[in-house]
Amino acid sequence: MKKKVNGIKKKMNAVLVGIAGSHNAFSLSLYNLKAYAYQSTQIRDWWDINVIQKPLINFGEKNNKKILSDLVNEIISKKPNFVGFSCYMWNIDSFLKISKDLKKKLPSVKILLGGPEIATEYVQNSHFDKYAIDFCVSGEGELTFSELLQHLENGKPKIDDIDGLSHRSDTKLPFAVNAKRKPFKSIAEIPSPFLGGIVDEDVLARSGVEANLETQRGCNLRCSYCIYHKDMDRVAYSKIEKIIKEVRYVIKRGVKKIRFVDANFSSDKNHAKLVMKRLIRERFETSLFFELIPGFIDDELAALFGEYTKLHPQNQITIGVGVQTINPKVLKLMRRSIKKEKFEKTFKLLQKYNIYTKIDLIIGLPDEGISSIEETLEYMVDQLRDSKAHLLCCHVMRGLPGTELMEIAKKKKMVFSSKYEPHELIESPILPRADMLKSLRRTGVLFRLINHVGWADREFIWGKTSQKKNIRDLFFATKDRLSVSNVELIDLIVEKLIKHLKPIKSWFSMPDFPYAETWWWVHSSREISNEWLINCLSNLEKTVPSGKILEWEKGIEPSA
Repeated sequence: MKKKVNGIKKKMNAVLVGIAGSHNAFSLSLYNLKAYAYQSTQIRDWWDINVIQKPLINFGEKNNKKILSDLVNEIISKKPNFVGFSCYMWNIDSFLKISKDLKKKLPSVKILLGGPEIATEYVQNSHFDKYAIDFCVSGEGELTFSELLQHLENGKPKIDDIDGLSHRSDTKLPFAVNAKRKPFKSIAEIPSPFLGGIVDEDVLARSGVEANLETQRGCNLRCSYCIYHKDMDRVAYSKIEKIIKEVRYVIKRGVKKIRFVDANFSSDKNHAKLVMKRLIRERFETSLFFELIPGFIDDELAALFGEYTKLHPQNQITIGVGVQTINPKVLKLMRRSIKKEKFEKTFKLLQKYNIYTKIDLIIGLPDEGISSIEETLEYMVDQLRDSKAHLLCCHVMRGLPGTELMEIAKKKKMVFSSKYEPHELIESPILPRADMLKSLRRTGVLFRLINHVGWADREFIWGKTSQKKNIRDLFFATKDRLSVSNVELIDLIVEKLIKHLKPIKSWFSMPDFPYAETWWWVHSSREISNEWLINCLSNLEKTVPSGKILEWEKGIEPSA
């Protein structure tokens, strides 16, 4: 594939493109691809690999077309022979649009899709056949990517022999799907993109950036909605010394926040404890984020989290804990049979050592109607009443391609959005759209009422005091005063809020709306003041009987 210029072979250009899932993150996977490929001196001689990183882009903005156009022009400026996109639910649609434009302007360029959105099953079902795509990679991509670059240069290995790859010689043809790639036994096989100087310095220097690191890959659970275990039948761990060197590297370059992207940091509690003990011994000064599954913690590990936070004022640790629902039947269907007692134990241990806890719920799981969602919300609010450091996030259910969840959803005739990707649940036979909207409005209000300050420095999470009154405390005092449940009080606030926001044409007051979480993060602080919330709570009376369907839910204008 390499061309000769004046008798000298010219390097080919590969461009890897990622759009991160938040404004302050970046895609580690692209740098892993480059680091692994550059172990080969042949690939270094044959290919220049460039990485284009973009923070999360709000593609709902009016300048969406310009954003995408600018990104296409930036890619073209690299004069690529090959372009690879790291695909997640928040960027897949944009990358498919970009691919079409790239093929028009550069007909000979080869385009690859990889990442969690590219499941083998999607390729086999012709999901990408109509797009301007040449290759798809499913599962771990490091070795597959390296072998593909070698093939494009000299034809070896043969295209059919590259595991994990789907391919076609013409974009009018269906994809041929090769055998699945076996996962790495240890991620120590992947050279560090940090220590090897692969990660761009300007990415790490960006204000407020979170450095993504991994101590392991894979997961020891088999949840129906998750993709981790589909391509990895084991958990592969990194070496402690490599982890510590990477942490030291990013801190020296000014990084103040490190997100460990492990599915379950404490899948092996002994390994997790060794990591924490080394982090403490090194006396690092940076905040850390870990995900762990309820039950995968003991007092010793929780105490180590607490010990680390005491080393330096900025050493906040945030632990993400996925609860999803407390309905045991739904959890069993999702292959996540974690009893609420395990969450309670986990949460109490973290709170004992003042560890900030991010708790995730999923709205709209299969076989979960509005009464079950109400039960989970009621339970969670009660659990958090005396908590000092938490963030409760309620997410719309999204179906990842290739997961068992999507098979279940199809059988149960669940409806997903095609207009407002990513894969957002619209309704199901057991959760009609009116009930879905009711649940989403409740969770949007709940987000503002009971969360504490401290999450990602977002000061509009109003656990903080305003006018000498703490809003979350006022919420619970109002609940006690009116003798109502948590959910009933939230419904009273929602009714008032609809009327309050209607004049400004708020997302929240629309009869219907897309992508529910937008309001939480982007608009809630602008549209609802602390003063309004305090006034609302202080003057609320129990004027709405329990269980009444409010007028706005039926599409009728709220009465004055």
